[in-house]
Amino acid sequence: MTPIRRTALDARFAIIAAICLVLAEIGGSYIVTQRFLARDLLRSQDAAIAQTELLTAVSAPGLRFNRGPSLDAALMPIAARNPALIAGHFERPDGLVVHGWARTDSPLKPGWWQDQREGDRKGYAAEIAVISRTAMGADGAIVGRVSIAWDKRPIFAEAAAQFRLMSAATVLVSLALGGLGLLVLRRRIRRFRAAEEATRDMAMRDPLTGILNRRGLTEAMESGEFAEAWASGAPMMLALADLDGFKPVNDTHGHPAGDELLKQIAHRLDREVERQGVVARLGGDEFAMLLLLDPADPYAAAEDTAKRLMGVVRVPFTVHPDGVGGGGTSVQVRVGLSLGIALAPEDADEPSELMRRADSALYRAKAEGRGRFRRFTAEMDPRLGKRRGAIRLEAELREALGMDAVTCHYQPIRHLDSGKLLGFEALARWLHPTRGYVSPAEFIPVAEANGLIVPLTKALLREACREAAGWAEPVMLSFNLSPLHLAEADLPRQVAQILAETGLKAERLQLELTEGALVGDLRSGHAMLSELKAMGVRLALDDFGTGHSGLRELQALPFDVIKVDAGFVRAMASDSGARKIVAAIIGLGESLGLPVIAEGIEEQIDVDFLARLGCEMGQGWLLGRPMPAEQAAFLAKPVEWSIPAESDAA
Repeated sequence: MTPIRRTALDARFAIIAAICLVLAEIGGSYIVTQRFLARDLLRSQDAAIAQTELLTAVSAPGLRFNRGPSLDAALMPIAARNPALIAGHFERPDGLVVHGWARTDSPLKPGWWQDQREGDRKGYAAEIAVISRTAMGADGAIVGRVSIAWDKRPIFAEAAAQFRLMSAATVLVSLALGGLGLLVLRRRIRRFRAAEEATRDMAMRDPLTGILNRRGLTEAMESGEFAEAWASGAPMMLALADLDGFKPVNDTHGHPAGDELLKQIAHRLDREVERQGVVARLGGDEFAMLLLLDPADPYAAAEDTAKRLMGVVRVPFTVHPDGVGGGGTSVQVRVGLSLGIALAPEDADEPSELMRRADSALYRAKAEGRGRFRRFTAEMDPRLGKRRGAIRLEAELREALGMDAVTCHYQPIRHLDSGKLLGFEALARWLHPTRGYVSPAEFIPVAEANGLIVPLTKALLREACREAAGWAEPVMLSFNLSPLHLAEADLPRQVAQILAETGLKAERLQLELTEGALVGDLRSGHAMLSELKAMGVRLALDDFGTGHSGLRELQALPFDVIKVDAGFVRAMASDSGARKIVAAIIGLGESLGLPVIAEGIEEQIDVDFLARLGCEMGQGWLLGRPMPAEQAAFLAKPVEWSIPAESDAA
């Protein structure tokens, strides 16, 4: 937890504590006042009882002989001495009221002696207490009853005044102490903030030159006016600089002179860009300048700024080999500047990327001879070139799909012994208007990465089936499915719809699946392939031996054909290991009752070797190169083609 957060938390606790203290003081004042009130009420009650009993004893003769004036004479002196006595009632046992008296400002209601006759039993805390006593004659006979009303409201009023006074005093004292505490806490917070700002500033600045360091530059790029520029797309420039000729100065005149030179360079650069941005020292003799550019012409502004920065460093510097205060001689030195420039948002859309682009440009500037500046271009970062190339290729591929510019070429599949044409494998071909034919290895991954492979596959399958429907039977069509297309739950329905539209019989269509498409849920894969199989479509396991499949997949999934990867076939002539792998695959196919088609046959020696191993079908440039649909249609006639004998070929 930072000091500021901790201090803010302390402030909240202090305020809560002050409130609790005030409440406690008020509560304490209330308790003390209640104790004083109880004491005064008890004293008042004892005095009232004593006075009532005295008056009762004095009033007994007057009650016996019905002498009202004598009762009044007994009551008045006591009432004069006790302002709390506000009423008296003298009554004989037979109910005859001999005398009654009440002060003019008395709040008592008529019949008060009846309603409150038991008041003295209700405790001492009543505001008006009625104390009644039975008067006894000298012979012990009851001669009447005396009821006296005593007003205790002044006692309560005095207690309330004391409570208010005591509460106000304690609250004022608490507030004074709390205010003093808050004042001390505020000063503490201010000191903490100043210390934190100083520490943070030290962490953000280069200790030698006083300008920003790498951390400070990173923070500046993501805050203030530069953060607004990133958000709004306003142009800015990051220039990374490397001093040319600094090491000789440092080695010749010593480190003090080198440090002094760095300070002067930092001062000049900072003065040059202070109105446009910030300067930072990244370490050693490397500097960085981050500047906002004129949106009217940012490229010209960037070039002009680069020239000005290089110009201020070319002016000679005066340094002192013995230190500034050493009293020794001074020397003039010259250094240069190499700059690498990157612009945002043109070259990068985030700070870290902008830094990498500027660094690439600086590397190019130093490689070309130093003392110059270079602005970042795409070829300086091969990754950027590839990414932009992929983006451009995706856009062009989308346009090509809309124009049906991606078509199928067809490579013959033949019987190795007789050369008889058995079918064609459809291969995607894209004739680019400026680049010529684009390799499928280049555009198929782009289609898979950008969600284009499914519509591309459907379009090419429809085109291939339409062409194959015109071939002589039983020439078949072999067509590759992308692993992503296998994720389509309605793939069987799509295939059935295309077959119905084109009129191609299902048994003449062979769908090829690569081994990579089989990794995953065999149960769902088996259900989909079984549905295709039930339609009559043939299934081929393509590029066998290069992926993850094996006996488990071959046994679990309903394949009709195994295709040997072209890489193994091409390597047979020179690699005994490849020959063994091909022989093993062919033997595996024979044991499972699955025919094998060898791909990549380019030489007669490959045909001879495959024939000896029992492989009957194959494809490759020796047997026929991929050809347009018109040539395939001409070739797919009921005519048998034979492979020329070796002597004829010679």
